[in-house]
Amino acid sequence: MFNAINRINELMRIKGWTPYELSNQTGITTNAIYDWNKIGAVPSLPNIIKICEAMGITLEYFFCGGNYQQTDEESRILNKWVALSDFEKNAVMKLIESFNALKG
Repeated sequence: MFNAINRINELMRIKGWTPYELSNQTGITTNAIYDWNKIGAVPSLPNIIKICEAMGITLEYFFCGGNYQQTDEESRILNKWVALSDFEKNAVMKLIESFNALKG
């Protein structure tokens, strides 16, 4: 069974964020974030969407995309992607666009 709280904690660990940083990036109160872990409250879908937007990931990635099974390589790449800054993500996208342009 999918556990949203565990997934949020995993993504925060990958990103190097504390609950305080997650709060700053999303506007979700730190009390709400601590309550998810402390009393087992479940984050609402609007809060999960805020988390995805702040971390630069899709809902599909958050929930691991239905029946789609990521390869180990895709998982490694996505885990590294969420840890990048906006500047770094932009640089990676420009590099990919350059590779695609070379292919013609």
